[in-house]
Amino acid sequence: MHRRPSGVTLSAVVLGIFDLFLLLGGIFYVVLAVLFAGSSFIPPTAPGQPALPPHLLPAVMGFIAALMLLCAVWGISTFVGLLRMRRWASISIMIIGGCLAMVSLFELMGCILAQSTMKNLVLPPNSGSANLVPPNPAALQGAFYFLDALCLGVAAIGIWWIVYFARKKTRDAFAQTPLGVTLHNTAQLNPATPITDFSVAQPLQAVEPGVAPTPVEVQPAPEAPGRPISMTIVAVLLLLGSASLMFCCLVPYPQFMFGILITGASKYLLLIAMAALYAVAGIGLLRRIHFGWLLAAGMQILGLLNLLTFLSPGVRARYMGLMQTISKASAPAMPDATQVSVQMLQQKLMGEMLVPMFAIGSLFIIFIMVLLWRARWYYKSGE
Repeated sequence: MHRRPSGVTLSAVVLGIFDLFLLLGGIFYVVLAVLFAGSSFIPPTAPGQPALPPHLLPAVMGFIAALMLLCAVWGISTFVGLLRMRRWASISIMIIGGCLAMVSLFELMGCILAQSTMKNLVLPPNSGSANLVPPNPAALQGAFYFLDALCLGVAAIGIWWIVYFARKKTRDAFAQTPLGVTLHNTAQLNPATPITDFSVAQPLQAVEPGVAPTPVEVQPAPEAPGRPISMTIVAVLLLLGSASLMFCCLVPYPQFMFGILITGASKYLLLIAMAALYAVAGIGLLRRIHFGWLLAAGMQILGLLNLLTFLSPGVRARYMGLMQTISKASAPAMPDATQVSVQMLQQKLMGEMLVPMFAIGSLFIIFIMVLLWRARWYYKSGE
């Protein structure tokens, strides 16, 4: 059977992660469109300002949701085509790479423009809780640098896809796939080619005249099972989660876990410990270590239990209080009427979105747990 190049597998993994985020983003905007369909979510306008059309926000959210879901369907079909080594998938991912590079470079220019504008902006003093740190211009610039690096990284991935799948070696790998479905190599088509593979040779049988020889079944050599592609995607997601937890150490806001507000040194110890566990689990999945699989499953169970605590009204109320305090502390100064309208909209939107979004998060964790359970044989056989 024709072997899939490692670059194609890696490209499929990265594309699968992008597809996953697109799918979750599309579901998020679907929920927003449904919520904004109610007239109660239209924020009150300032005196003398024209009112927004009642169906404008749902239409905008619905358009964004449809666009993201269509892109997700396109990406998922390309992902499946790459795993099956279809030639059309190699062309599709080059188109996706070009779109990705173009959009990322435009976003990079926008970030650079906003970054240069924010340098001269004086942020208002923090009026929130004592647990929150006043806005720091240096931290804001650091966030912009992170966005710049993210845009550059995504653009680099798009360019890599264009260059890699345009190479002759990669195109030849996709062109040879139909041949590999029925033949191992082209030598089988040429009778004059000498046989050099004696791994399946069998001794000759003594055959009596008039008696047909007994056919000998040839058993193919067993192949070592490869790592499921789903486990590679889960491992990369765990490593990305580890990096995002380390980035949270730079954010001057408390952490909220199991209904408890965690601040100070405890917050940093928690984030570093969780990041280390995620990293060990991700590396364990890639290295076929059974402990890594157990740790990955345990971290998913821990995350699911954390989300289930939001079924308690008291936990939701404490979390909403934290989010409102952060929103007031980080919001720029605005006219009184506009600020009241924005705060009312934020509070109502956060209250309505809380349960649906945590439900989506719980389903996502359950999906990851199902993938881990289906791949348990791979890590047990590696012991």
